[in-house]
Amino acid sequence: MSLFSKPILALDTAAGASVCLFFPDGESVSANMNTPRAHSRELLPLLEQVVQKQGLQWQDIGAFAVGTGPGSFTGLRVACATIAGMNASLHKPVYALSSLAITAQQALVEDELWAIEDARSGLVYAAKFSAGQCIVPPQCLTWEAFLTLPAAQYIALSEITFDLPGWKALPLQQMREQALIAQVRQLQPEMDAKMWVEPLYLQPSQAEKNLV
Repeated sequence: MSLFSKPILALDTAAGASVCLFFPDGESVSANMNTPRAHSRELLPLLEQVVQKQGLQWQDIGAFAVGTGPGSFTGLRVACATIAGMNASLHKPVYALSSLAITAQQALVEDELWAIEDARSGLVYAAKFSAGQCIVPPQCLTWEAFLTLPAAQYIALSEITFDLPGWKALPLQQMREQALIAQVRQLQPEMDAKMWVEPLYLQPSQAEKNLV
């Protein structure tokens, strides 16, 4: 049962786009978009579809939650900007969700595991979780630095082509939107919320690298 008195609309763009509408009684509805690189065109209609199908208006939403990364620069930027744009007139609290925590939730295990994602250019995004709690916060490491860590089990959204001797890959056991709902269930009104949230990049964009 949620402690929020109004529905929460949550969005994650780490893999396509996953949307959920979470109600105070604990019920939820969800939708997803798998079209690659279509966020700027299809994201807002997807959100509107989820809200309107429940007979709600935007004013009925009590709070927003958004996966802020780390992950794809474009997807994160569009997600955060979309929620910020909608909230400019609504003035609702916005909660940041870890995209790696959502991925870890998809494993459906209580044991310690790493959620990782290839950050390109020889880098990896990584965070460690145990029983759903983050015990090593998200960071961006070289693969060489990551491999100095004790081998353990891990989960990733996309295929990891880097050789990880001794590491055990866990399958994605839960749909992304269901994992998003599970993360929203853990939100509490007293948690830190803002009028908008910034993407968690953890590394410079390619444009910033080019400037250097």
